[in-house]
Amino acid sequence: MQLGRRLRQLREERGLTLAEVADAAGISISHLSAIENGTRPNPSFLVVAKLARTYGVPIDSFLDSDALPNAQATADADVSLDMSASYAEMAKRLAEADALDNPAVLLEVLAAYLREREQQYQSDPDTDADGAESDRNAQRPDR
Repeated sequence: MQLGRRLRQLREERGLTLAEVADAAGISISHLSAIENGTRPNPSFLVVAKLARTYGVPIDSFLDSDALPNAQATADADVSLDMSASYAEMAKRLAEADALDNPAVLLEVLAAYLREREQQYQSDPDTDADGAESDRNAQRPDR
């Protein structure tokens, strides 16, 4: 399901108006309307996170599972899924820290996440941050 349709569904299920949701999320009514109608299909991460918080749903509930590639379809599918998992993890951390309205907290959460990723990489450079074996060895002629 597309993001706009999902947002409209959530709003209608809750019996809310565009104005109520826009006000609660801190965005304009016209912006929300454009997202719901599909004329603005790729809103910023910040807007999506605010809407997820407004509706009380996890941000990854907006990921379109039908649009994700089949893991067996291509070698790139694993990369896409890993990126989605990383995106969802970052969104979860930002929401838990209520970092979206506080730039200092936002930067702290991002810095902590990047430090963790760097430490994971340094501890085993042939494994990505999610623990999956990378194919860097296959790309290196010396191995």
